[in-house]
Amino acid sequence: LVVSGEETPRRSPDARTRTIAARAQNVELLVLDADTPAELAERVQALAAQVIRLSYAQLGDLAASIYTELGDRPYRAAVVARSPEDAERQLLRVHAALQAGESRLYAADGRAFLGHVRGAARVGFLFPGQGTGRGRPAEALRRRFTQADRIVTEAALPTGDVVATEVAQPRIVTGSVAGLSVLSALGIEADVAVGHSLGELTALHWAGAMDLSSLLRMAAARGRTMAEHGRPGGTMAGVPADPETARRLLSGEPVVIGGYNSQRQTVISGPIDAVERVLERAEAAGIPGKR
Repeated sequence: LVVSGEETPRRSPDARTRTIAARAQNVELLVLDADTPAELAERVQALAAQVIRLSYAQLGDLAASIYTELGDRPYRAAVVARSPEDAERQLLRVHAALQAGESRLYAADGRAFLGHVRGAARVGFLFPGQGTGRGRPAEALRRRFTQADRIVTEAALPTGDVVATEVAQPRIVTGSVAGLSVLSALGIEADVAVGHSLGELTALHWAGAMDLSSLLRMAAARGRTMAEHGRPGGTMAGVPADPETARRLLSGEPVVIGGYNSQRQTVISGPIDAVERVLERAEAAGIPGKR
C-alpha cells in the first residue's frame, strides 16, 4: 500500500446522484436458484433466517450479493421485499410452497415467485389501459434511471385531474414507454407484445409502427375525443362470464357489451343505474361482477 502525502482531488457527485443516494429504495428484489427443489428450499430457509437479523440498509447489500451467486440453475425463486421483516415473510411463503411440493408460485400480490425452467424462456409485454395508475408516470423509475426521467420530462404531459380521460391517457402511455426504456437498458427484450385498450397504441409503438412523438399525439387525441364525446352518467363493469352468458344478463336493460376481454370476462357499459341492476342480477346468478 502506497500512501501519498498529496491530497487526492475528489470528484463531487452531481445533483442527481446526491438525490438518489439520499432516498431509500422502495423495495428490494431477492433472487435465488438451485439445481433441485430440496436445495432451493434449503437456501430459501437459510436466507429467511439471515434476513431478519439485517437492518433496512443492509437489505440492499444482501440483494446485490445473492444476485452475484446466480448460476442459471433450473429451480428459481424471487421475492419483492419492503423491509427485512417483509423479506422473511415472503421467503417463508416460497418455502411453504416448496415444502408442499409446488414447483410454481405466482403470488396474487406480486411479491413471491417460484418457477422451474425447462428451456429458453419467451418474454411477452402487456401494456396497460386507462384503469392503471393515478400518480405521476414512472415516478419510481425516474428517480433511478435517467432515460425514464428524460422521456417523461420531454413529453410535456397535461396536468389537472389525473383520472380525467384527456389527462390520463397520454400520461399512462408515457409511463409505459419510460418503463420500456428501462427494460431495454437492462437487456430485457420481448418476443411479443399486446396492449389492453389504450395499451394497444403502446404495443404498436413497441412493434415499430409509430415513433414516440406519434404515440403521444395519438394518445392525446384519443383522450380528448373520448372526453368530448363521452356521455355523462355512464359506467363500465367487468362480468366474469363468457359473452353469451353476459348477453343474457343484459335482457331488458339499456346496457351493451363494451369489450370482450376473454372467455371468462366480458365488459358491459351503459347508464350507471342500469349497469348496477345488471350487476345485481349477475350476483344473484353467482357471477359477481365489478365496476
